[in-house]
Amino acid sequence: MASIDVMVAGDIGEMDLDLRRLRSFVAVAERLHFGQAAVALHITQPALSRQIRQLEQDLGVELFARTSREVALTPAGEQLLQDAERLLAASQAALERVRRADAGGRSLTVGFMLGVDIAPVVRAFSERHPGVEVGLERLRWWNHGQAVLEGRVDVGVVRLPIASEGLTLLPLYTEPVRVTLPTEHPLAGQAAVSVADLADEPVFGYAEASPAWNAFWSIDPRPDGTRPRQGPLVHDMEEIVEYVRGGRGVAFLPATVTAAFPRDDVTYVPVIDAPLGQIVLAWQAGRQSPLITDLADVARRTLPGENA
Repeated sequence: MASIDVMVAGDIGEMDLDLRRLRSFVAVAERLHFGQAAVALHITQPALSRQIRQLEQDLGVELFARTSREVALTPAGEQLLQDAERLLAASQAALERVRRADAGGRSLTVGFMLGVDIAPVVRAFSERHPGVEVGLERLRWWNHGQAVLEGRVDVGVVRLPIASEGLTLLPLYTEPVRVTLPTEHPLAGQAAVSVADLADEPVFGYAEASPAWNAFWSIDPRPDGTRPRQGPLVHDMEEIVEYVRGGRGVAFLPATVTAAFPRDDVTYVPVIDAPLGQIVLAWQAGRQSPLITDLADVARRTLPGENA
């Protein structure tokens, strides 16, 4: 049975924690309903209740306060829920690494985001390690942190903001920000604009993104403390372009992203007082890997020239 050593909050000490029971706990904790959690886990409710009782016995604490009307987390349950995502992600990451090793040979999977040119890094790294197979995976704003934590990628060349718990972040370079405007917009012909110039424009939100991501990439709050008008939620660059063309609002984007989408009907104008975007290299905190160390060194040496 799969288990990991975990230090649980309180005077419990170090012990083996069953991952199956931990997943069951998370299912109940997220729903606060045993019946719904049992359906989600494809098990019976009595079986789920037994797993939770056994987990509580293992830990020596009560995780849920149960009444005939409701289920609530105890303080110990709230603490375990905070830690559970990191613990489950770590176990999944270990499993992914074992599977890749079993496939034969050495490999390194690198995640990247739209507009981030990692080709120079991959070439330089491959020159140092010709026997290592480098895989690539496109990451999005809603999964860039989780992909690293869960081991789908070994490292990610990603944009901030990112949920940093459980990750090591190495700053690489910054990016200027541009606003996306339809070509007929009164400001489209300007060499640059300020955030205040765009005060009346609705700003797109990023679907499924964290609040921190949406706040940063909509410049919320503004330098004067005001809040932007909310525009439609978007899922990708194609939707951004179409909404802009339709006059539904504007988007603040990294200059490297706008350079990848030249258009005759959309203009990208520099925003002089927008905070710079930050590109970082992210990997699991505490993971010891010579390949990751070398990739970090290569990225540090290769990418700073992209500051602009």
